[in-house]
Amino acid sequence: MYYANKKLSRVEPIFSSEPTKEKKDLLLGLPIFSIETKLELSGNDDSMRYMNYNTDSMLLTDGEKADDPTYTNPRWFHIALAKGRAITFELPCICAVDSFSIGFCRSDVVAVRTPRYVALQVSEDGEAFETVSECSKIRSTRDLTRFEYTASFGAVRARYVRFVVDVLQHIYIDEIELFGCTDVADARIPVCDGHPVFPELDHPPVFVGDYPAIDSLGAENILLSYHCNPNMQSKGLITKEQYLPYAAYLNEDGEVKDTFFDGYLYLPYTAFNFSSEAQCIDGWKYYLDNIFTPDRNLDALDKVTKEVGDKLGIKNHKSAVYFSLLYTFTSKECFGEINGEKLDFENIDDRKKALRWLIDEYLRRYNEGGYEHTRLEAFYWFEEQITYSDSHEEELIAFVRDYVHEKGYKLFWIPYFKAVGYHDWKRLGFDVACMQPNYAFGDDRKVEQIYETAKIAKELGMCVELEITGIKLDENGIVQNPKDVEKFIEYLEIGAKTGYMNTIKMYYQGGVPGDISKAVFSKTPRYREMYDMTYRFAKRKLILEEK
Repeated sequence: MYYANKKLSRVEPIFSSEPTKEKKDLLLGLPIFSIETKLELSGNDDSMRYMNYNTDSMLLTDGEKADDPTYTNPRWFHIALAKGRAITFELPCICAVDSFSIGFCRSDVVAVRTPRYVALQVSEDGEAFETVSECSKIRSTRDLTRFEYTASFGAVRARYVRFVVDVLQHIYIDEIELFGCTDVADARIPVCDGHPVFPELDHPPVFVGDYPAIDSLGAENILLSYHCNPNMQSKGLITKEQYLPYAAYLNEDGEVKDTFFDGYLYLPYTAFNFSSEAQCIDGWKYYLDNIFTPDRNLDALDKVTKEVGDKLGIKNHKSAVYFSLLYTFTSKECFGEINGEKLDFENIDDRKKALRWLIDEYLRRYNEGGYEHTRLEAFYWFEEQITYSDSHEEELIAFVRDYVHEKGYKLFWIPYFKAVGYHDWKRLGFDVACMQPNYAFGDDRKVEQIYETAKIAKELGMCVELEITGIKLDENGIVQNPKDVEKFIEYLEIGAKTGYMNTIKMYYQGGVPGDISKAVFSKTPRYREMYDMTYRFAKRKLILEEK
């Protein structure tokens, strides 16, 4: 257990020697008695244990609230992972309590959420607890803000008070206040109600038992084609020469030998998506202009697809494409004007109007562009977890799903490893979901994480993302971090073993050109071999040698 918990045990009642009806914050200046977790922090959570502030912190009861809503403010008490916390305080004597408040931070960019669930459980003797307040629909409409949750109830006696919050990823609390007095004459005695400390909040997963059909999105091997980054010299504009090692399988002389990737997901670099530019209409228009730049990105893909088809003698050869639905951040009051109307994303109708405009603009530009060698198949919900703390999240997903279906397209999602809501993808209405193993992103990750992802994906009917990142070459073209090449090969080999080779595959490799294309002319034989193995994997022909 991370926290140095004290054990609760039955205590004899202690009443104030000078009871008063003066109402005040009974927790002010009190230390935390104990903190319990819903789940043990697992091995995969080890690197984040330090983020959990411990029971010796006085931040929750020092009377100081956050003077600004950013998560870096030192007034916030930080909690991460393990699904939930029960924070218990011991009052000096039995008091009459009737209300409380808790201040939370919400900052979607860094996965700091308000909890879905808040409850207060009280006990007079440390043994029998009653849940006197409970809410499982905590929601906020504005991002980047301090959100204060308050609750009132009939006066009840309490010596121990236990505040329960669920934790999806990160929770930041600045102050917990409990209001009451030491005169308990008019307060009722709590009764043991048998309520669990941590109730089950999640919808039960829908078990499918197999990976998705290989034609579920109109392509089998989908490259995450990151583009649009104003900070890059290229601005994220991809040429057809840079697309060639993906559109075609090349031999070591650079000759086109076969087709390779058949799908391309257009999505923004994180540096753009989480910038202030991406949170206004001008930024959205800049992003669209970037996709539809002549001779770059989509136009470059269209042209290289034709060239590959011509060289291989394939008539009407096409690549599938997918467009991202940018996130409607609620941190800014004014998004800008669409059709002469100013939009504020605190209002769900304005968020819907913006997303409808974005989809329509994609379709208008795509249809007017005359891209004869691509076909638009689906749209991508760009967020990598479900923001349940957002009042409008599920309604927005439903709106987008219905709208793209009406237009004849599908909607898919790529959550990170065990992201919030991953098991809920089917109920939410996505046509396809693909889980990221996230094995490639850290030396502390164990290969078992890929196996676990494969198992979960098959159970829930998802596919698996393959990931490679940051291959470094010296001036002679020799790989300097061969372990990262081997990690990607493990993705391939495990996919052949477990079966996700035989379904839809999605590939993360940073931007384009990226780590897969750099392998084509590598002077490190194993790196070139990785490119060849990826090709065989894509064609479902990777055969593992017996060891």
